[in-house]
Amino acid sequence: MKLFLINPDYMVYGDPPLGLAYLSSYIKKNCSFIELEILDQLTQKEIIKKIKKDIPQIIGFTAVSINYVFVKKLAEKIKSLFPKIILILGGVHITTSPESFEDSSFDIAVRGEGEICLTKLLNVIRENQTINYEKLSKINGLLFKENNKIINTGLSEMIENLDNIPIPSRDLLNMNYYILPRFSSGDEIDSIGSLLTSRGCPYSCKFCSSSSFWKRKVRFFSAKRVAEEIEILYKIYKYNHIYIYDDLFSINKERLRKIISILKQKNILGKIRFSVYGRANCFDEETAKLLKELNVKDIVFGFETGSQRLLTFLKGKGITIEDGIKAISLSKKYSLSPGGFFILGSPTETEYDMEKTYNFIKNNCRENFIIYQTIPFPGTYLWNDALKNKIIQKDFYEKEQKEFIDITPDLILSKEISNEQFINYFKKINSLHSNKKKPFFKKIFKIKPRHLKPILTKEFFKKSFNLKSAVLKRIS
Repeated sequence: MKLFLINPDYMVYGDPPLGLAYLSSYIKKNCSFIELEILDQLTQKEIIKKIKKDIPQIIGFTAVSINYVFVKKLAEKIKSLFPKIILILGGVHITTSPESFEDSSFDIAVRGEGEICLTKLLNVIRENQTINYEKLSKINGLLFKENNKIINTGLSEMIENLDNIPIPSRDLLNMNYYILPRFSSGDEIDSIGSLLTSRGCPYSCKFCSSSSFWKRKVRFFSAKRVAEEIEILYKIYKYNHIYIYDDLFSINKERLRKIISILKQKNILGKIRFSVYGRANCFDEETAKLLKELNVKDIVFGFETGSQRLLTFLKGKGITIEDGIKAISLSKKYSLSPGGFFILGSPTETEYDMEKTYNFIKNNCRENFIIYQTIPFPGTYLWNDALKNKIIQKDFYEKEQKEFIDITPDLILSKEISNEQFINYFKKINSLHSNKKKPFFKKIFKIKPRHLKPILTKEFFKKSFNLKSAVLKRIS
């Protein structure tokens, strides 16, 4: 039985779709009857051509809210051309917005973590050579239509021991694209690998849908498993720089010590530069020392705002502005280059709060920061609040694909600031970039000798244009 999984982010992001790669490795391990391919970095025309040639029995899609419209339209086109192919949707959007399923062309949707649920679903299809609704109703995590009625079996079962998921199947991805160098931190051009070493987050920030998807539970891959994957990225894909995308990578200090120890045994400790995310109130001197030993060079914190009142509103009572200042100081003490993410336009935010954010960035992290407009995503407090205040409608993400690269004054979530005030402060804060950086076209970039040949390819320029243009729009 042939299964295609489609990566919808064609030529947009510089990182591989690890979710599909994890799903693939788990399916290969547990469903030997499946012939699986990931359609990665293909245009819609190329996807249709591939389907017409190979005629899979099943096609799986993944979608976040901002690309849901594109995925939905692609599914509609595929269903019109190949009506017998079973179309399955997974990902964050359908998990947090199950109502989107109603007028779609998908036959089935998987809500929540996909591995166990999809494996059970594939076995049912194999046993019955079709969709058996009675058996599907007994699987947690599914949406499907039976007799014009939508059946919702809740959220999927989660894997307790993440080490039961094999190393993600990067071999099924277009790694020739992902190993291309790209613009890194500072003025460097580098090839950057990506890694996830845990799933979930115990916190419940008002702007984040993680708690809806992962049920406020954090699970970790073991130190041995993490070190094994790092070794693969270093030795097979030749990455000397790896970005770890966990929200709370360093919170488990004992695991971090073991990772360091194993990498040292493998004789690769210090040969790889790491970039990580951090949470200010979970960052102390011991953590900073361990990250320094791991050879972490960059750490980015979600500071969000310079206003304590607004920070408490967004992230709860357990974190303070002083935590952020201390985290920056500790990072610099141990040569970890600190950066920060900030958001502007949150509910109840005032001009005074925006000035606080401006001053925080100016005084603490103007060397490296990105500021975004606060956006409501399904499954979050901000989403429900925006619906209540009629700033958005339920079908907000079903009308057109969203990018959120430029600011959207009509989407300001605070009633306390005018559009003009918001725009002025967004520009004022971003002006801190222009005060310290040379124009992009005047920079001299550091290029490693092994990257000289790849950067002369048209693929590099395509990738760089997509990634860099997004950044330039963000800070302009």
